[in-house]
Amino acid sequence: MAAKMPELNYSCEICGTEGLSDEEMRMHIVVCHLKGAASCPFCDLEDVTAEEMLTHVNTAHLDYLTPEQELLSFIDDEEDSDRSESVSHWDFSMKSQNGLSNNINNNNNNNNNPFCDKKSSCEVLEEAAGWGSPRRSQLVLNLPSSATSSYSKAQLQKCPMCAYTNDSTVQLEEHINRQHFDLTSPSFSAESPSGLYSCPICAQSFHNTPDLELHVNIEHKDILSPTKYNQEPEQVEKMCNICPICCMTNFKTTEDLGLHIEDHFNQKVITPLTPDVSCDRLLAREIEKKDKEMRRLREQHEFELLRAQYGMDNEGNFKEQSLTNMQRAVYSGELSVADYYERQIELRMAESSGIDDSSSCTKDIVPLIMTVSRSCTNVGQTLMCTTVDHYGSTYGDKGWGCGYRNMQMMLSSLLHHTGYNEQLYKQWVVGGPIRGEMPSRSAMPSISRLQQHIEWAWGQGFDVQGCDQLGGKLFNTRKWIGATEVVTVLSSLRIRCELIDFHRPTSASGSHPELFNWVLEYFQANDDFKPPLYLQHQGHSRTIVGVEQLKDGTVFLLLLDPSHSPHQMAELRNTSSAMLALRLIRKSLAAMKAKHYQIVAICGIMDNEIEYQQSKVLRSMRVPQER
Repeated sequence: MAAKMPELNYSCEICGTEGLSDEEMRMHIVVCHLKGAASCPFCDLEDVTAEEMLTHVNTAHLDYLTPEQELLSFIDDEEDSDRSESVSHWDFSMKSQNGLSNNINNNNNNNNNPFCDKKSSCEVLEEAAGWGSPRRSQLVLNLPSSATSSYSKAQLQKCPMCAYTNDSTVQLEEHINRQHFDLTSPSFSAESPSGLYSCPICAQSFHNTPDLELHVNIEHKDILSPTKYNQEPEQVEKMCNICPICCMTNFKTTEDLGLHIEDHFNQKVITPLTPDVSCDRLLAREIEKKDKEMRRLREQHEFELLRAQYGMDNEGNFKEQSLTNMQRAVYSGELSVADYYERQIELRMAESSGIDDSSSCTKDIVPLIMTVSRSCTNVGQTLMCTTVDHYGSTYGDKGWGCGYRNMQMMLSSLLHHTGYNEQLYKQWVVGGPIRGEMPSRSAMPSISRLQQHIEWAWGQGFDVQGCDQLGGKLFNTRKWIGATEVVTVLSSLRIRCELIDFHRPTSASGSHPELFNWVLEYFQANDDFKPPLYLQHQGHSRTIVGVEQLKDGTVFLLLLDPSHSPHQMAELRNTSSAMLALRLIRKSLAAMKAKHYQIVAICGIMDNEIEYQQSKVLRSMRVPQER
């Protein structure tokens, strides 16, 4: 049988009460520290209702305002006497207050009691009366007193606060305590025979009872308050706003504090080793809050870096980056000063005319690849596109221009076909203003010119979503482009193209055999003109110029990468280094493990206006197709 969970005890952090159970602690906090439970102004009795407190005061402290006690228990001006006598008198007085003596009135009304002349006994009585109790020496109760222990029943006793008289001191005590214990209660309107009414707290006198009442209500309204006199209201309010369990502060209202305390007792999972885990829970919440804030700042920083990486921060452009990187190349010795100024002139001319300077172009690369591939003994067949030129990254687009360079490779192939060349030549007319004469039909548009043409296509309604994602602006920025922008350029020139989306791997190893099969079928088709394929994946793009199929059936893709320099492509012309250069181009199935690939394939020229208008909305074919 499972061991019984030990009962847990709590201690109040406000008043120090200990040994409280779960329910007792709850009731103690609500009654004592939330709802403002009454406390006795004469002793330390607390935690009772207002009705119970009124009964307690009228029974245990009925003699505190007794006229005959003025000389007995509250004489403050005598010298100290023997301490043992004070202790004896304290015991005697406490028994009288608690109702343990059967002769209360006789003992308390004895004016000849020798212990009443001692200052120490008065201090003990005053301390027992509570912090909020007034010093009785200040109560000028103009009552006739007697030196003897007995009073004449025929002698009338007069109330110091009204015209009430009675020959019984007990009844006079009851009258004072019931009619004038609450200093704000109304007194009798009868006039005093002497014409003056003395304040029972100070030495002032008044001609009528309403003035006396007004004086007491204004000047002495808090003198008998249950609140401890040494606690300011702000301190009391501050203590009421402190959780006695976890010491949490800053509660706006007592209702919020009550709900917070309820949360402590509603927590059921409490172990013997950790009877109160509220502080640990608060610390855990604080740590979690800080972690979330740090994570948010880190994500924001990474997002800004990502924006800068993709050119979305609108910082710099092709021309500015070219000049900066060429200067660094001069400092590192990679570029001579003469070459720097020569390339600077070429850059200005290219930007002015919109024609690429072809400084990174390697022409007629397809025959070179075909020759090296077929020289391999294990290659069964090599299938290539009709023609293509390699365009590598330069100082101005390194790190962000791969999409534009692959688009130039696609266009370099189309320029060799008469039908496609006619459509491409139109872009010089519609893509933006041209300085000087019209370029030749074999001219390759620069990156800046391609950016202008994409913006023009967006203005014609092509790829509205892509336009919104890139902010509708590409010219003079370093923003990356992808497969959708390539489709936008070709479709705007009335060149029919197809977007194939290989949205997930099709093998258990994370590779894409479906992609390889699709590319193989594309190059196996007997066409008069075979353009290359644009391949896009996360963070980079390349151009598929052909496939190799080994004798055992294994398929390799032949890819041209803009990150490869013209010097590396020139190695294909060298017999000794041609195989090493081919390794840069040849890619196996295991090497293509990105989660998502997109291919842009050119399928012909649009025949009518309807097809042209429909091409403004991008559509893709998903492989494999979802059932």
